[in-house]
Amino acid sequence: MRRFAGVVAAIAIAVVCPVRAGAQAAGKYDGSVRMLCVPVTVVECADGGPDGECKRRTPAGVNLPQFLSVDVKAMTIQAEGGGRQSPVRNLEHLNGVLILQGGQDGRGWTLTISEETGRMSGAVTTDGEGFIVFGACTLP
Repeated sequence: MRRFAGVVAAIAIAVVCPVRAGAQAAGKYDGSVRMLCVPVTVVECADGGPDGECKRRTPAGVNLPQFLSVDVKAMTIQAEGGGRQSPVRNLEHLNGVLILQGGQDGRGWTLTISEETGRMSGAVTTDGEGFIVFGACTLP
C-alpha cells in the first residue's frame, strides 16, 4: 500500500506546471502564477496478467495530500504546507492544454491541465502498476 501511495504522490505532486521562458499560453491556468490543485478521484491498476484489475480510490485512501502547490519559478510542485516535492522535467503547451512529464524514484508520469478550466488528468506508471488521477486546479 505504501508503494502505491508513493506512485500516486508522484503524479499528484506534479499536478501543476511552470511555464518555459517564451512560451505563450491562452488560458489563465498556463502556469504563469502559482496554482493550487486538488486531486479528486484516483483509479489504481495492477498488472494481474490477462485479468488485470483496477479499483476506484479516494485520494486520502492512497495517501495523497489534500492540496498541491506549484512554484513556477523553482519548477517544483509540493504538498501545500510543505512536505513531499517533485520537479517538473518536461512541459509543453499544445492546443490549450499543458502537457507535463517527469519521473522520480523509478516511476514515470504524464499530466494534462486545461489552460482554460484548470481540469486535470494524469497517469503514473511503474513496473506492473499504474494510477490515473483526476482533479482540478485553481488560482489562490
